[in-house]
Amino acid sequence: MKIINKKHLKIDLFISKELVTYEEAISFMEKQVSYIAKGKRNEAVWFLEHPSVYTTGRAFHSKTKKIDDTPIYNTGRGGKITWHGPGQKIIYFMINIKQREKDIRKFVSNLEKYIIYCLSELGIIAYKKNNLIGIWTKDKQGNDAKIASLGLRVSRGIIYHGLSINIDCDLSYFKKIDPCGIKDSYVTSVASLKESIKKIQVDEILQQNIFRIFN
Repeated sequence: MKIINKKHLKIDLFISKELVTYEEAISFMEKQVSYIAKGKRNEAVWFLEHPSVYTTGRAFHSKTKKIDDTPIYNTGRGGKITWHGPGQKIIYFMINIKQREKDIRKFVSNLEKYIIYCLSELGIIAYKKNNLIGIWTKDKQGNDAKIASLGLRVSRGIIYHGLSINIDCDLSYFKKIDPCGIKDSYVTSVASLKESIKKIQVDEILQQNIFRIFN
């Protein structure tokens, strides 16, 4: 894990090059949240990817342990069911919302604006949809298709979990579920829309602009 400290913001930026299991990520975040709440660690932002896994939020508790061969992990974040896996960039936040105007809605809005801005840098027009969580764009068939999802949790005044952006992942996993509980919805990725864009380009844009959220 590469760690970059933005001293003027007192936020650590973690970058994992290898896949991080969902269990490992949750354990790490919960420890960080405990330390941050006690003032013993800086706030943090973490870029990573997971091995293939379905995760459920508080609004959807799965009684089964797998979908085909892919495990299901019940978690405490917001939202329903989604998929994570290679080629999908995860950005987790461990942020002391008590020190940031205690405005969770503003923080979520800033996350949405960040995703939309980064996608615009890649030549992708993205947008929010009324009463639906996440960020959408038009797929090649002209359908509204989700390209990024958000799911957050607050504990001891610390907001954590985060967002996912489909870069060059296998979208077939989404066909086995109703992503985020939305029936008959479409899902797309950067690679599906912009085949010439390299994954490293996407990573650079996401990392370069991440601290716009806190400006």
